[in-house]
Amino acid sequence: MAASKPVPTITYQPMQLLEARRLDRHAPWRWLRQGWNTFMRMPAPAFLFGALFAVAGAAISWAAISQPQLVFAFWSGFLLIGPILAMVLYRMAKREQQGLLPDAGSCWRMLTAKPGTTLLFALLLALVMIAWLRVSTLIAALYAGGVGGSSFITQLGSVEGLGFVAIQLAVGGVFALAMFGLSVWSLPMMVDGRTDPVTAIASSVRAVATQPLVMLSWGVLVAALTLLGMATAFFGFAVIFPVLGFATWHAYREIFA
Repeated sequence: MAASKPVPTITYQPMQLLEARRLDRHAPWRWLRQGWNTFMRMPAPAFLFGALFAVAGAAISWAAISQPQLVFAFWSGFLLIGPILAMVLYRMAKREQQGLLPDAGSCWRMLTAKPGTTLLFALLLALVMIAWLRVSTLIAALYAGGVGGSSFITQLGSVEGLGFVAIQLAVGGVFALAMFGLSVWSLPMMVDGRTDPVTAIASSVRAVATQPLVMLSWGVLVAALTLLGMATAFFGFAVIFPVLGFATWHAYREIFA
């Protein structure tokens, strides 16, 4: 009778998450100042990329005019694309720190240099966007059914209309918070080539969870500047988007240096 082969022992190694530094409460303002300084050191390419983002947002808003009840869904979809495009800005900031010229070609190739990583996050963002679109459409359908034959636009000033806006913003905030934790530090981490996507996402979520007050302050600051960009018919994003992108890169470097 042949001797049985020994069963190999499987050893599971725990995920090695990147450690995050402890931050002071003034950190978000410091990151924003550093982002502005980086923008001023290369204003032409940064403004050009921000302008492309602004034009895309204005075009999406124009397309939503015929369906104003879905405007929140259109805007949410637009803003969820931002983190992927911000990878170009992270690359620009990294090259600038290395003393290299942040030419548009090399930075744009960042989106295609690691197609697996980019596609993974694009899929993740698409799933979140689809979920938000479904929820937003359901809320709009329920609201539209309760206003009878009145115009949707005229009803926005009513109590029901304000409730509709409040619900849309609250639900959108939940999706935005989830997306913030998943992507805020993981994308610059992968642009830096530090780790794989799964570890980067887990490290980002843990960094947000372990220092909620500072991270919440940064999230509120980002949200306020985003609303400011939208209030300027999206054209303010020509400056706001690159400044926030560069600031996020400096924040990542400080947290996970």
